[in-house]
Amino acid sequence: MEPYQPIEEYGTMSMEDPTSEKPRSTKLLDKDQPPKLSGKAWGRVSQFVRGKSDFPLSVFFIVGTEFCERFSYYGMKAILVLYMTNILLQPENTATALYHTFNMLCYFTPIFGAMIADGWLGKYRTILYISMIYMVGNIVMCLTALPPQTTGHPEIAGPMIGLVLIGLGTGGIKPCVSAFGGDQFTPDQEGPLQKFFSVFYFSINAGSLISTFMTPILRHDVQCWGNDCYALAFGVPAVLMFIAVTIFFLGRTVYKIYPSTGNIVWQVVETTAYAINNRCRHKHTDQKKAHWMDWAEDKYDPKLVTDIKDLYHILVMYLPLPIFWTLFDQQGSRWTLQAQHMDGSVGSWTIKPDQMQALNPVLIILFIPFFEVCVYPCLRHFNVPFRPLQRMTVGMLLAAVAFVLAGFIQLKIDSNEISLPGESRALVKVFNAAPCDIDVDSKFYTGPVPYANTTDYIDWAVGPYETTLKSSCEGIEGTTFNTKLEGRKGGNAVDLFVYNKQNTLGVVQVRGQLTKPPKGLSSLSLGWFTDNPSLDTDNLTVVVAHSNRKYNFEIPQYNITEYQEVEPDTYNIFLLGSNITVGQFETEQGGIYRLLLQPTNDPNSQEMTLKYHTEVEPNRVSMFWQIPQYIIITAGEILFSITGLEFSYSQAPASMKSCVQAAWLMTVAIGNLVVIIVAEAKIVDSQALEFFLFAGLMTLIVIIFAIMSYFYVYITPQGYEEHDEHGLLPSGHKDEEEEVPPKTPDGDGAIAMEGSYQGGDIIDPNQ
Repeated sequence: MEPYQPIEEYGTMSMEDPTSEKPRSTKLLDKDQPPKLSGKAWGRVSQFVRGKSDFPLSVFFIVGTEFCERFSYYGMKAILVLYMTNILLQPENTATALYHTFNMLCYFTPIFGAMIADGWLGKYRTILYISMIYMVGNIVMCLTALPPQTTGHPEIAGPMIGLVLIGLGTGGIKPCVSAFGGDQFTPDQEGPLQKFFSVFYFSINAGSLISTFMTPILRHDVQCWGNDCYALAFGVPAVLMFIAVTIFFLGRTVYKIYPSTGNIVWQVVETTAYAINNRCRHKHTDQKKAHWMDWAEDKYDPKLVTDIKDLYHILVMYLPLPIFWTLFDQQGSRWTLQAQHMDGSVGSWTIKPDQMQALNPVLIILFIPFFEVCVYPCLRHFNVPFRPLQRMTVGMLLAAVAFVLAGFIQLKIDSNEISLPGESRALVKVFNAAPCDIDVDSKFYTGPVPYANTTDYIDWAVGPYETTLKSSCEGIEGTTFNTKLEGRKGGNAVDLFVYNKQNTLGVVQVRGQLTKPPKGLSSLSLGWFTDNPSLDTDNLTVVVAHSNRKYNFEIPQYNITEYQEVEPDTYNIFLLGSNITVGQFETEQGGIYRLLLQPTNDPNSQEMTLKYHTEVEPNRVSMFWQIPQYIIITAGEILFSITGLEFSYSQAPASMKSCVQAAWLMTVAIGNLVVIIVAEAKIVDSQALEFFLFAGLMTLIVIIFAIMSYFYVYITPQGYEEHDEHGLLPSGHKDEEEEVPPKTPDGDGAIAMEGSYQGGDIIDPNQ
């Protein structure tokens, strides 16, 4: 789920103009109270749905818009990484990098959307115009999932254009929608406003939950042009985005629309640039300032300069935060790809790999009231110190623990899969499809292969090898042939099928498949190695069927088909045009199978039998083993994301709260950039080691952040007259300024630390 955004989001990123007629929203804004998303808050949702709330009519249009937009975004995003690997045929590392590039764009662009809304178009027109760009992006994604994209020759340019448009759209409206909702309330509607943000946050989670569960079903359970129906799975989010734009437009006559008031982010940039430039111009003089931002006071309002100092005091604590998002956002990429190699069977029902992401919004809905009602009160009851920065530290540590679990699960998955060799070697296996035992004499293997059996895969150096085959059956002559083992980038496997044709052993060599099929499917290949006069054909059509699911295999005589992906199930196998069933076979998720129609163990018989061989074992690790890591990282999200923003907003001056949100979203973008770098650099080959690498990196960041937290000086911004809703102020603290002599002079230091901070009032961090 997206990073938690508190109610100050409705402030967009604008600076309050005291001469403007725009109301300062409500007293709730001044008190800086985040919405209390407890069980009571969720009860407000039912009142809203039943029309018994005291909301303005315009709010219903805004909440409906948000639900449809979040449905569209999360529905598209849930299947995105599988679309890249299965349809666009991108390697997993490339797909991961593209996924996180898109995610980075979604969290980098909100600052520009806010600037447009505050400095030019206003919130209403910004939401409407950018939503249209958003909708076009969804349409492009739907169209690029149509043939010929799905026929094995995809072009990546179209999907990339669609993702760029969606990234610009969702990021552009992100800081505006809830802000626009806050504008619909008058200053005396404090209660309804708090209820609104509970309903608004619930609509985000509801849209995320429903779409994350539903779009994988549309993708997988509906077939289009012989493949998963990504066109439908992308088309439904596109329709929902069209509905979102329509709903928002229909409410235009009842909205309260205020003019743009100027952009505080740009003022911060201007003031900071001037301070740095002015300091550089005076660096060879004897003039000194208590803080480097004080060099801007000769041009800018001293109150603005002080507020910016308070802002930077907070932003220093943001430096380690991107790594949390590096881990958290891999739920939609690496964790989904991991789930493809796991068993989702639950009785007769199968969980799709991309459906596991739905756990996050479910757990968010459950955990927020649980933490508010149970966890935090219990900690307070037992006097356990758990201040905001401590909560964030624990949240980051939980993310590291979740990735340790993911790493151990990956080790178990890898133990059930075959490792492919490098380019200088190949794997080779011999299949005995003859009517009796055979003996193989070659450099890569010497020994018997019993009837209807195989050798294990043999790792051998590439090159040509002479191989001699002998039969244990009288009357069947042996043969000698040359086998060429070739290496490939990513590894290669060679399968040799030995058969009897007119009393002489023959061999067919094909490339093996050891990479598990995607989407939780099975891979199946059929061979025909009999000389049965009753089958007067050179190509045999074998039907593999169960209920309304049917797959046809065209098999040339004495040959074997390419692998075909099939749904895990139990199938009857029969010849086309005949009601004779030649066998029954069960496939499981992730399994790779060879089915051979071959003679019975009697060289004089013309009957054939069905023998099957498991090339790669099916997925044996249940997807339910991912549940603990989802639980732990979601608990970490509650402690880190919600607490982090509440802490930041309580410490930031009123004029800087929008800048805090811009910086917070930027940490998400930077966190995704780290994933891109790691995925593209291919620092480690093992996915398990990569999980452990991220866990170790997060642990290091936890240590750094814990040290920074210990020395952090809690402050009350000057002029901050709100109530302390976050437990940061010690008992008896007053809101007026206090004289706190510095312990050491800080001169022109960047950000003053303990006892030397030059912004708002200092709060003893040890109280």
